[in-house]
Amino acid sequence: MIQEEHEDRRTRRTRQALKSAFVELILENSYDSVTILDVTNRADYNRGTFYKHFESKEALLKEIHDEFLQGIGEALLEPYEGLERIEATEVFPSILQLFEYIEGHKAEFLALSAVERGKMTVELFDRLRESMREDMRIEIEADAAPVDYEIMLSYQMSATVGVIMHWAEVNFKYSASYMAEQLITLVNSKIDHIAFMKKPNG
Repeated sequence: MIQEEHEDRRTRRTRQALKSAFVELILENSYDSVTILDVTNRADYNRGTFYKHFESKEALLKEIHDEFLQGIGEALLEPYEGLERIEATEVFPSILQLFEYIEGHKAEFLALSAVERGKMTVELFDRLRESMREDMRIEIEADAAPVDYEIMLSYQMSATVGVIMHWAEVNFKYSASYMAEQLITLVNSKIDHIAFMKKPNG
């Protein structure tokens, strides 16, 4: 049993080292230019070790991709494990954990975005929306104006993904806590009016 646990830990360490090396190389160069030899050299393993764990660099990328998106869904739900419902004013822990997860995996996020930026944006949107469809449901106040649930979800998730992508564009210069606070403020804000910067011809 102890031997099995030791081998499991060693396997996890090896796989993580290969993933980390791959992510670093994508960010330094580009996905297309990175070879398996590059990855094994960076991780200090041989090609045989790589093929023991992954059949190709495409398979390696897919595992990084799948793990990242799975973590996104888990980050949303973890603060509320065991609860049946929460008030709308209590969503901050979930939003904060989402941003903290991305902050903790920003190298993977940037690498995945670099490979197929547009696709990653869509998949992040889909993963968040799927979680809101399958794992929880937003209930609107009884006296609120009627709104189509799917349209509301699209609006909420588009806002969330837009803020996340902006955060990445500015190289994560703000803290996860600041970003979570900003998102909640934006979603709950009401526009007063729109001012036109160009003065009309008089």
